[in-house]
Amino acid sequence: MSTFTFGAKGPTSLPASPVESAFPHIQWDPLSSLRLTAQETALLRMAETNPIEYTLADSRDASMYARVLLKLLAEASTVSSGTGTVAKLTETVEDDGAMKALDEDPLGVVSHYALTKLFEIISTLNSGVSGVTVGAVFYVGKDGVLVDQWKALLRILNKGGKGDPYTQKGSALCLAHILLAACPSLRSTAPTVDKDGQPIKARPISYASAVEPLEALTAWIVSQLKNATGTNVGLCIPALTALMGTTETRVLFCSSGGVKYLARQLRIGTKGAKGVADSKKKIGQSSVQQLYELTFCLWTVSYELNTNYTIRSDFAKDGMTIAALVDLVSIAPREKVVRVALSTLRNISVCEGEQSPPPAGLPSLDGKHFLSEMIACGLMKAIDHLRDRQFTDPDIIEDVDHLHKLLVENYKEMTRWEVYKNEVESGHLQWGSTHTEAFFKENARMMEGSDGDFRLVRVLIALLSSKDEDVAAIACYDIGEFVRHYPNGRQIAKRLGAKELVMPLIEHDNVELQRHALHCVSKMMVQNWEHVK
Repeated sequence: MSTFTFGAKGPTSLPASPVESAFPHIQWDPLSSLRLTAQETALLRMAETNPIEYTLADSRDASMYARVLLKLLAEASTVSSGTGTVAKLTETVEDDGAMKALDEDPLGVVSHYALTKLFEIISTLNSGVSGVTVGAVFYVGKDGVLVDQWKALLRILNKGGKGDPYTQKGSALCLAHILLAACPSLRSTAPTVDKDGQPIKARPISYASAVEPLEALTAWIVSQLKNATGTNVGLCIPALTALMGTTETRVLFCSSGGVKYLARQLRIGTKGAKGVADSKKKIGQSSVQQLYELTFCLWTVSYELNTNYTIRSDFAKDGMTIAALVDLVSIAPREKVVRVALSTLRNISVCEGEQSPPPAGLPSLDGKHFLSEMIACGLMKAIDHLRDRQFTDPDIIEDVDHLHKLLVENYKEMTRWEVYKNEVESGHLQWGSTHTEAFFKENARMMEGSDGDFRLVRVLIALLSSKDEDVAAIACYDIGEFVRHYPNGRQIAKRLGAKELVMPLIEHDNVELQRHALHCVSKMMVQNWEHVK
């Protein structure tokens, strides 16, 4: 499987708060609703006057400081509705605007302050500068149990659309990094010395104490992918990207149905796009950068294919994942998106099933199966176009050549009927040699299916309702040709409900779709089409 390194300045960073300039002006004493003790207030003031490395040099002091910040979040989110002045700010404001926000919505500013400082703690600890680890700060006691205060972060997430987008994004990201520290696969590769070569003392960390929080965070992320669109999806992407860093969290994400919703977001994001190069330009409901980040997450999951049949099954379900990746390669919004989409497709194309065979009675899923899906979705045509382009990235050139070779080899082994069947089942119809009179003269009887249930005809009828006008037009044509060349095809198509769905398309705004719908209805109504064609 192919590899590349994801840059450190990726989507797992937290942007600056819109009211950051107001942070030094927060007065703790008047904010009695935060219920801070004198010791906690003193600790906050001390942390402001000392370098962060000094505050984090001792694990006990660092843990106390982190828990005070979590308390700030808990108390502020309990008292505040999360819909004040600060929550409505989407861009950084000038000093006067920040001070006005502090005056009108002090708890909103406090929430931003606490999250900013919490993320600074996590980033500093992860860099190894202080010699203290995230695990040592957020997992306490002799058994290394996760601190109870983590629930403040989840409470912010559960406010849903009523919450502050910045605090929700930051809470999810901070919680992800805190929980990752407990994952055994990450701990096994953790550094044993700090930047000065001093040994980092290993402490016990209870992964069991992090499992329930991980499940809750993953459920929130999947719910965002399932229900949100456009900018709202951006709330969960940094946390999702962080969680893709360990095997445990990748498997948990997949078992929660994440792959399907990730693929759905990619398909939504690529609708109506072609050749977009600006990273901030919208493609459907997503920016190029957002497409890149979502595809990156899918790429990391693809490394679990060989060892997990369920994940292979998720990638194969409804053909949505392959279709989404092929769409990305076809529209080629930007080189970095093409690179990660191709790398994902390459990983999928060479996956094997020996390490994780299917349960009894279920089909085997391997690279050959997915290559057939790729052909059905039109990847061969997209790859041919990419071969004509001049790319500077050697990884893209290698992946294009590798996929081209595999696709050609797999295509040679497939009959024309297999190519057509896979295309229809994928729902990704494209004009070609399988959508012709000659093809249906030869293969109309194959439309019966092995069980005689005319399943492909049913799929074509369902595709009449596709929002893709080209797909609907091709479905009209194929149904009409089935009617012409299959004995009693007219009655079968009518019985399956084709006529009711085709009739409204006769008045469609798209002239090409209108024409194919009219021809399809005529073929169902007229005994001898040749006399009126």
